[in-house]
Amino acid sequence: MGSTVDRRLALRAWLHAMSVLERQLLVDQARARNAMIRKAATEYTRVGHPPAHVFVAHRTRVKGVIEDHYRRTIPVFAGMALKQIKSRRIERKATQTLNEWLIARWIERESLRKATMIADTDRDDVIAAIQNGIRDGLGTEEIARNIRKVSQLTAYRAATVARTETHAAATYGSIESVREAERTLDVKMNKEWLATKDDRTRPEHLAADGQQVAMDEKFIVGGEAMDRPGDTGASAGNVVACRCAIIYEEKTE
Repeated sequence: MGSTVDRRLALRAWLHAMSVLERQLLVDQARARNAMIRKAATEYTRVGHPPAHVFVAHRTRVKGVIEDHYRRTIPVFAGMALKQIKSRRIERKATQTLNEWLIARWIERESLRKATMIADTDRDDVIAAIQNGIRDGLGTEEIARNIRKVSQLTAYRAATVARTETHAAATYGSIESVREAERTLDVKMNKEWLATKDDRTRPEHLAADGQQVAMDEKFIVGGEAMDRPGDTGASAGNVVACRCAIIYEEKTE
């Protein structure tokens, strides 16, 4: 499917877009998290505990961050995918409508679940700081300071979340835009797994590199059937922090 140069350029474009979007999500997540931590520390000093509304408000803000990220990410990768259909073109207005539909579906399916997961983990970090402080016999001000330090402890985890969320939305936007193009443009496509070839890539994903199947078939990756890289129905071991891409080619009769 395509030449070696084409595949290399496609992967380079994919990883560059991923990197830009991940960085933005990291910034937005950090702002939301740090705002919650400051509020929790202030409330702990004031009343001796962070009220529930602090965490509820945080989940709402994280949900907004996630949804904005989906709105940025899905059109980028849908557009990259649709350019790989050489014999047809979707009109600009139709592309915008498609993007809006894809975004709405992904938000409905994923945003509350992911926001709850992220916000609950942030809340647990704050609660752990409080419990550890109480266990160690610290005073209110010392515990409040420890709450504020929570934001300094999770750079790796935040990066993992940003990559995984970006990747899931990217591959969803990519594959579903091509599926819709198959329906509306009367074309038939194949999909191909494209791995990043370095020492950070899972051996199972390196082995899947170049695997080609029809759009309605599954890739087999480490013995697991996957619709695409980042498939949210697959195991975490095949999804978390993945950097694999997906590319397409029209079937020829």
